[in-house]
Formats: sequence, C-alpha cells, structure tokens
Amino acid sequence: MNIVLLQSPLSIEEIELLMQEFPHYLFLAFTETTYRNLSKEDWGKVEIIYGNRLAENEFALADQLKWIHSPSDQLNRLCLDLIADQGNVQITVTREENVVQIGEYVLGVMLAFAKNLFKWKFLDQDPAAVWASELRDQMWTLNGKKMLQIGLGKTGSEVARMAKQFGMTIWGVQPHASFNPYCHKTFSLENFHHLISEVDIVSLCLPRSRTFEEWFGVKEFDLMKNDSILSVVGSYKIFSQAAISKMQQSTKLRGLLIDSSYQNPIPQGSLLWQIPQAIITPEVGSRPKSESTEAYRTFRYNLRQYVHGNASAMRNRIDHNAMIFDI
Repeated sequence: MNIVLLQSPLSIEEIELLMQEFPHYLFLAFTETTYRNLSKEDWGKVEIIYGNRLAENEFALADQLKWIHSPSDQLNRLCLDLIADQGNVQITVTREENVVQIGEYVLGVMLAFAKNLFKWKFLDQDPAAVWASELRDQMWTLNGKKMLQIGLGKTGSEVARMAKQFGMTIWGVQPHASFNPYCHKTFSLENFHHLISEVDIVSLCLPRSRTFEEWFGVKEFDLMKNDSILSVVGSYKIFSQAAISKMQQSTKLRGLLIDSSYQNPIPQGSLLWQIPQAIITPEVGSRPKSESTEAYRTFRYNLRQYVHGNASAMRNRIDHNAMIFDI
C-alpha cells in the first residue's frame, strides 16, 4: 500500500474522510518523531505528499513520488531544481485565500505613505517640530494617482480592485496582455519598462519563482519617478543586490513596502534594513487568516482527479520548467 505523507496538519475528521474515500492509500500523519523514523523502505512507498518540505536526500529515496500538493504558495523548502530536472513529479498549490486582507494591508501602507504617517511619528518627541513641519505640504491624495500593478493573479487583482476604489488610475501588467476588470489598461510584461516612469505607485505581486529572482534591478529603480511608492508582496529576492544597494543610498522613494515570506527571512545584514523609507514585514498582509479550509478542499479535489487519471483537471498546477504560478 503506497503512502500519502501528510506533512501539513489536518483534523481527525478530515483524515477520516480521506481514508474512507481513498482506502487503497495509507495516510501517514506528520509528527517530527514519525518523520525522523521514516525508513528507506517507507520513503520508497511515498507516492503523494501533502506539504511543502522535501530535502534532496529524501527526494532520492522517494522513487515512487508522483505528486506534491502544497497547502500554501511557499515552495522554498522543496528541492525544486531536482524536481524540475526529473520532470515526472506534479506540483499543485493552494492559492492565497486571504486576498482581501492583503489588499487592505497594501492599500493601508500606501495610504500611510501618502499621508506621511510614518514620518509624523518620528516628530512626536518634539511638539514644536510637529507644528513647524513641512510634511503637511508634502502630503498626497491617492485619488487621481496612477498605479502600475505588475502581476494580476488573485492577489494582484485584489490590490488593483481596492486601489481603483480610491480613485486611482490602474495600469495592469501580466505575462500576456488581456482584460482585467479592475485595470483601466493592461499590458504585457515585456512592455513594463515603458510604463514604470509614468506612474506614481508600482505594486509588485509576482510569483515566488526562480524566473523573478533579481528581476528588479538598477535599471528598473532608475526608471521610477522621484517621490514614488514601491510595494512588494512576496519574495524580497525579486531585487538585485545592486538595486538594494542603490535604494539604501537614495532618497528617491517616498516609501517602500516589502511584505516578504517569513519562511525565508531577510538576513540581518541585508541593506534592505537600512533603507530609511522602507516598511518591512514578515508576510503579515494576509492576517488575520480566514478559517476557510481551502487547502484541504483543493487537495481532496485534486486527489480525486489524480486517482482517476485526470491530471489536466487538477487545480493550480505548477509549470515544471519555470516553477511559475500567479499569486
């Protein structure tokens, strides 16, 4: 009997339902003790993993592995290079469930940058400076500003929707230009260099994939307008080291938001921490988490398709070559 390794927690009721519907699998619930005690023979029977953890040595033992479903879009603990090279292991994910919370968070920080709220706070120990401050003359209204939303997956579309409610003009960018109901115009990704210098806010909601590592460099930063806002939801690795260094030395940006993965934290010595206008948070935009069980529902649906040989019907499949998916 082949094993479905449940690395991510499920309730007893959820596991019992899986066992009833798929009795020909052994569902092995994860504990650290169980995981450490998995034998070479056990790994050789693992056909499916519900989780997002697989080291190179484990992958070498799991020669019957055919499918991994990650309950989140965090894949950095998977040996993606080996999986992509082998090419016969499917990967599916549960897309972000809490997009409304992310939209609120991004727009909340944008509004704070627009109204200089973070800067006003630094003056609170000197009342005279508060009343004499020129910050009041440097405040924005978001109404009428132009935003470039790069990435129009579920998260990017929600950010665009909320930004549009503030009266902003939204230009959207995605791999191939197509209609988006929350964008006034949409463009293909290859054209974004022609747009970035025309907007007041650049919002990045791009996949956490190798394709977009160090994708935003010095050229992109130089093209941005003075006193503009840059927002990044996802991986900080989207920035090149040269771009980070230039941002650290520059006062060009009005504000920089990076809500980056807590599972892959920014190193303590990174120059990102020294950018004075930056707000860096450990992937808190999606909080508070909803009580939805979307991850379990997606996994169970995909398991039905997998068992019946309907791989093309499985939801949220990942491209093997680039490991790309929308967030």
